[in-house]
Amino acid sequence: MNRRVQGDVGEASAIEWLTSKGALVWVPMGHSPDVDLMAELGDRLLRIQVKTSTLAGPTSDDEIRWKVSIATSGGNRSWSGLTKQFDRRRVDYLFALVGDGRRWLIPADCVEASREVTLGGRRYSEFEVEPGVPFEGLVYRDPNPNTIPHPILGECQSGQMDVTVNHTAMPTQVRILPPPSPVSAQIVLRPKRQATIPRRPCDEAGLHPGDRLRVRAEGSGRVVLERIEQAEEPAA
Repeated sequence: MNRRVQGDVGEASAIEWLTSKGALVWVPMGHSPDVDLMAELGDRLLRIQVKTSTLAGPTSDDEIRWKVSIATSGGNRSWSGLTKQFDRRRVDYLFALVGDGRRWLIPADCVEASREVTLGGRRYSEFEVEPGVPFEGLVYRDPNPNTIPHPILGECQSGQMDVTVNHTAMPTQVRILPPPSPVSAQIVLRPKRQATIPRRPCDEAGLHPGDRLRVRAEGSGRVVLERIEQAEEPAA
């Protein structure tokens, strides 16, 4: 499978996931260096760039990480040897699909690189969505890398059919799982003054998703977040 076909697989996976969330999706006519898909979700029109990767490697703890190139090479090259690096100003989201089917939908403002991102670890974990169909078999010529062969006619079947016994669990909704972190963990203030608050400090402070927070400054370099308690409704 060549890179063009692999890219088509990535776009098909992105379309499948976006439409499952109620989005209307358009494909630009002709090749666009920045935008692969346009999606209307709610009252927003989103520009989405799609990238795929089969390049994976283990960490020192034997955890798998995926290297996803987000710079386009080939064609009219610049002096750097790269046609175009990722430009967060020209796209709203990066959709990434890797060989085992895992997928991410990352806001462009949160992409902290211009050539390559590493997925599968803590970084960007809050943007991982439901996995799709693995496509490594298409690349490495294994037509069914994740299934058990059909039994011989008349053979008594045993075990779990159609998938491997230790098949990866498939979540039923978007997963937002910020990793555990120490109370004094550092956060990065992104270009639009956005930041992800680590999970453990939130737990220690009794903060939960959906809480309304008041933000105030306490001198130079110090910001305090306070939960806004909902006012009790007046008795009828």
